[in-house]
Amino acid sequence: MPTLRSQVAGAPAPTLTVWANNFGGGGAVAGTAEASLMVFPLCPPQGVFPGVMTANTMLIGMSGSLTATASSSSHSFSVSVGLYTLANSTQLSLLNSASSTFGTGAGATGNSSLYHGPRQLSFHSSQWSAVPALSQTQYWLAFWMRSSNLAVPMSISGFRWMTSNFSGFLGIANTNSSSARPYPGMGVFSASFSSAMPGSIAFSQLRQADALAAVVPTVVVRNIDA
Repeated sequence: MPTLRSQVAGAPAPTLTVWANNFGGGGAVAGTAEASLMVFPLCPPQGVFPGVMTANTMLIGMSGSLTATASSSSHSFSVSVGLYTLANSTQLSLLNSASSTFGTGAGATGNSSLYHGPRQLSFHSSQWSAVPALSQTQYWLAFWMRSSNLAVPMSISGFRWMTSNFSGFLGIANTNSSSARPYPGMGVFSASFSSAMPGSIAFSQLRQADALAAVVPTVVVRNIDA
């Protein structure tokens, strides 16, 4: 394998324009009426972000399944994402966060065109508490999405470590302890969440007995417009 300049000791970190954490298949359905706060590593393959970037956009892969009849009411969505770094060996600390709301006050059968099919959630740098300046550091993301007056079967697109929640290790009685997770800081902080991102998250607060605990959503960050 060729050695990249960034892999040479003392070489400057590459400046990235576009980066994606994975292109794997699989995901999980997230109930939008009752939001779960998911926590997952931003860069599971590398561990650390592979360069430097001042991002202007973050995209999260989603997919909606909605009929015209089911979407005929007025409604709203609220979504938030938090970017975390490692505070110590057992806890994450909030670096910055972003939120967005969307929906429609008018009921119409054409509302299904707003959500049906493969979609992306977009967070522009102007929506963040501070512009995301990424470097060669370990990062985690926390994400929740809640709907009002409309329950959309929304799937999170990404990579699944396993087909369901973790049960422990082969040869050992079933357990959902934190030691069963393959990557530190991965799980569900709360199964019902609608408030501001917590300032800190301890690994011990992350649940493994949840279908969303094994999912790493597809995340794209970029500093140019498509």
